Amino acid sequence: MVFAVSTTATEGKAPKILTVREVYQPPSASRSNGRVVPIKHENQVDFGAEIYGIDLNNFNSADFDLISDALHRHKLLVFKEQPQMLTPQQQYRLTSCLLFNSFDPDEKTGGFAHGADPVLLSDKGVTIYGLPNRPAINAQPQVHILGRGEVPQDHFDFPPGFQVKGIDHVNFHLPPHTPQEERDAGSSRLYQWHWDGSLYKIPPPRVGCLLAVRTPKGPDVTVHWGDGTGRTMNIAPGATAMVAGSRALQVLDPELRELVLNSRIEYAPHAFQWMSTVRSTRLGHLIETEGREMPLDKLSPWIEDEICIYPMVWTNPVTGEKSLQVHGQGASKLYLKSNPKDEETVVSDLKEVRAFLDNPVLSPENIYAHPHEKQDVILWYNRALWHSITEFPESYGPRIMHQCNIAASDHPSV
Repeated sequence: MVFAVSTTATEGKAPKILTVREVYQPPSASRSNGRVVPIKHENQVDFGAEIYGIDLNNFNSADFDLISDALHRHKLLVFKEQPQMLTPQQQYRLTSCLLFNSFDPDEKTGGFAHGADPVLLSDKGVTIYGLPNRPAINAQPQVHILGRGEVPQDHFDFPPGFQVKGIDHVNFHLPPHTPQEERDAGSSRLYQWHWDGSLYKIPPPRVGCLLAVRTPKGPDVTVHWGDGTGRTMNIAPGATAMVAGSRALQVLDPELRELVLNSRIEYAPHAFQWMSTVRSTRLGHLIETEGREMPLDKLSPWIEDEICIYPMVWTNPVTGEKSLQVHGQGASKLYLKSNPKDEETVVSDLKEVRAFLDNPVLSPENIYAHPHEKQDVILWYNRALWHSITEFPESYGPRIMHQCNIAASDHPSV
């Protein structure tokens, strides 16, 4: 039963943020028909599973139990053979799901993980919120559109011909950049390795969700590391690259592994504003230390108590597996100690901070590049995986994804 709750935005007013209780009343069920099929990889990747037999527009409590358990065990779930496109309301329900044994049972507000959206445009009595590369869907404003290119005709409240602004490494990465003619021929770059979260005040999501609405069509592209090593990787156009934080922990030598297990990391206040004036490494995992960070006194108002300081290693609550979860680009300070009884050594020099966080895990043998197919849904455990967008030729057509990204009720702890 779907409740008839209006979410239409009016001129100058933000759309109402719905909670799950206002959106859905679940059917009862005793068992799920879902099947979990682990993804077989040809490299060292050991995460991911495909899910069959669950209609996400009509999933029940037993389905949810299966999904929740499989998500924590496989970290990435790919829902295949969906009979219809997932609705924004159901995508929100899938991601937050307060009504069952939820991913986040204490989550109360259901707010977007990066805070309130600004007005993007107002036209003919309709107001769209968000950013040019992340507009929100009024019907469920926690669901945003990501990708590049034109949205489908009559796509919710978006005006005809509405274009989503795509990412471009030329605007963010340290040169030299890939020449346009090589990009047109299928040369690709990794844009930004991260886990989802605001890195200031708001707890990062436990779960991320992407629906493929439109996918680019063309031959595989070749990702170039651009770091002088000559490393490359062939992937599907528009794929989302992923790596496991558990693998990032495993590849460290034992002494360094022990150090990160007991250490913490501090993120800059309003970290994305702070880094808006910088340039990324060509691999998209760290910031080049050039003194280009926005001065703290030029940022939006912030308070010390809302700065995020997280353990470097997070623990999966179901499996107990430990993952190195660090956002190298937003990091501003380290608190290091080799065992729990040591005093912390504080590292505040940004060049030293970034050198410490330069992890060898970002190599082709550890990366899974998920090839999105229209109408498929992926769900990932945001507190155990890193991911990055990848570039593809504009001639391949639009990449339109619906993303649901909801703040958790708590910050990560050991």
